[in-house]
Amino acid sequence: MTTYPLRILNSSVVPAIEPHQSVETSQRECTVALKRYGKGELSNHEDSIAVEADLIVYVNGQRDGVLSRTPGNDLNLIVGHLFCNGMINSSEDVANISFSYQNPAHVDVFLDTGKGRSRLFPSRPPVRLSPLQLFELKATFERRQNLFKNTGSTHAAALFSLNGELLVFGEDVGRHNAFDKAIGRALLEGILEQTAIAMISSRIAVELTAKATIANIPVLCGFSAATSSGVNFAEQHDITLVGRLKEDSFDVYTNAWRMQE
Repeated sequence: MTTYPLRILNSSVVPAIEPHQSVETSQRECTVALKRYGKGELSNHEDSIAVEADLIVYVNGQRDGVLSRTPGNDLNLIVGHLFCNGMINSSEDVANISFSYQNPAHVDVFLDTGKGRSRLFPSRPPVRLSPLQLFELKATFERRQNLFKNTGSTHAAALFSLNGELLVFGEDVGRHNAFDKAIGRALLEGILEQTAIAMISSRIAVELTAKATIANIPVLCGFSAATSSGVNFAEQHDITLVGRLKEDSFDVYTNAWRMQE
């Protein structure tokens, strides 16, 4: 088990929490009563929907913001959020995290400001991919989307190694949260530098492309199209941007040299 310098303080939670486990006890989905229209009429139904709840974030005693997220894997989410926003460069920059799930739910983060900051990655890993690899990764990705299968209302993000191993996976109602959960878990487990490919279920906007750049991930794939700012950012930062990833086709917006014919 990878160790990391975080102490989880919550009297309602048992100690010895793994980096990828959820700290809170809230469920990720719930059942609602609704009216469904079909065959020309409305009828009573029950369906599962994803839970969305606020988590207030305090950093060094100051309110940083509110994350509207799907409960679960909050430790991964917070570490990924801090990392992707340039507040930490590694898990060692975090001195302490304390979660409270009393209303309102909040997390207190204290950073070790006495440590010098240094980037984790000296260089970007060399990557060459075949189209078949991307299709196989997409199939692996979709098999892991359990919350989406149950609710139809969540995003997901996955990090893969160059040989196609699924390193980490995150699911959340927010596409930014899903990516942060995946990056945060990889950071905590010390495997972020093994990542060659990131895959997300959403469109590829500039904020998500920036997360891949910060995490030093050379290839970012999305199931939807990219935005103009996402394409420009990827071009400037040597990211291979792949969008509209289907079962048998995809678009390469930038740095197609990483794709093998």
